[in-house]
Amino acid sequence: MVFKPDNCINKVGRFYLDENVSAVAHKSVCRAEVLEFFSRCAFTLCKLDATECDELVFRIGNNDGIEVGDCDYTISVNKSGACVRANTEKDLIRGVVTLAQRVETDDERIKIDCCEIRDNSKIKVRMAHFCIFASTKLYELERFVRFCGALKYTHVVLEFWGMLRYDCMKELGWGHAFTKDQIRPIIEIARSFGIEIIPMFNHWGHASASRGMHGKHVVLNQNPSLQHYFSDTGWCWNYDNPKTRDLLKKVRAELIDLCGEGEYFHIGCDEAYGFDFSEKSMSGFCEYLNEIADDLKSRGRRAIAWGDMFIARHPEFNKDNRYTCNCKSEKEEEFFLSNLDKSIIIADWQYDSPVYPVQTSEVFKNAGFDVIICPWDRGESESIASVKTARDGLWGVMHTTWHTLSSGYVFLTLVAQLCWQNNVINDRAELCTNTASVLRKAYFTDGDYEKSGWSEREIVERT
Repeated sequence: MVFKPDNCINKVGRFYLDENVSAVAHKSVCRAEVLEFFSRCAFTLCKLDATECDELVFRIGNNDGIEVGDCDYTISVNKSGACVRANTEKDLIRGVVTLAQRVETDDERIKIDCCEIRDNSKIKVRMAHFCIFASTKLYELERFVRFCGALKYTHVVLEFWGMLRYDCMKELGWGHAFTKDQIRPIIEIARSFGIEIIPMFNHWGHASASRGMHGKHVVLNQNPSLQHYFSDTGWCWNYDNPKTRDLLKKVRAELIDLCGEGEYFHIGCDEAYGFDFSEKSMSGFCEYLNEIADDLKSRGRRAIAWGDMFIARHPEFNKDNRYTCNCKSEKEEEFFLSNLDKSIIIADWQYDSPVYPVQTSEVFKNAGFDVIICPWDRGESESIASVKTARDGLWGVMHTTWHTLSSGYVFLTLVAQLCWQNNVINDRAELCTNTASVLRKAYFTDGDYEKSGWSEREIVERT
């Protein structure tokens, strides 16, 4: 069992589910994806049929549940039935997801042990970041989204690395990029699990939409005549060009339309190699970024930006944490943090920080910014240090996956646990087996070897 709520009272007895189970539920949890997930958690030994009601409740059998109060949701299981209650639709979905994962087998019968749970997340904003690379398959995106739903993440950030076909400029996508019609059904799956999709598009560095270490450029490898949109090397956007700003505004509009209602837009802005940090350049960049923030505000959204270019290395930083600080000095850091719009949420990625607290986040917070701390698949200590730091009053957590997802699903699980409970699984082998158990229920492969688990192959030859 991945989630073990802190406020759980175990009681004597169990509730047995029949082969066909009838539920009364709010429409938010009557969606096929949620009902299918419940059935998979019950090992396909029961089929769940739900009748819609207006009340924010999910009820099986004879159990009226317990009051929600200030909890995210409550769960009650007695010998006669099970009930989930919540104050919001999304919290109700997460409560049902938690209840489903408490189902066990007993000589081919399915049961839920009697209990009362009053559950509250430790971190309210829980994001997971997914890169759609040129080699990414559509099923990998769907698998990730369903798994994030099972882990009760609130948001999934989608970064298309040249893998979406845009109307405003066809060269922004490789020839084999996905169409919007291919992506929309997966966005709907996310919404079924109460997940908001956050569109992402880099607005400064990483303009090539390709990993720098391999030298590809999605636009210039297709059409060199479009160089004027970029810096001399092509790595950064030429934001001094009005045509560039107009193009990026159109990109934002297309992605917002694709991803639907939401509160955020991730604009990237990390690793802007070649930036000279002169006052003129910094002033121009702040004006550019604040213009984007204003445009997003007009659309009811807040900008999220990576923080590495805005922070310098401080002498008091813990040497055991190898912080990535790409700002030239504390003087330039002060300029950025004083002149950037405070509505911009700083996504602080510090991947080599195994020691609590992660001090860079405190710098941004003290400067007046909301901060999302961003761990990666580096190790258990790094994940724990990041989420523990977030509990000190940061805006939220964004777990990033990059190119390591073939072995990184276990860290998605660990970070999700840390956001909900005090006692977590911190043993790699146990994390693997528990993660695999959840993934089988979240994404059923019908025996397809390559789609099963989180890697296409079990053995990768070293070259």
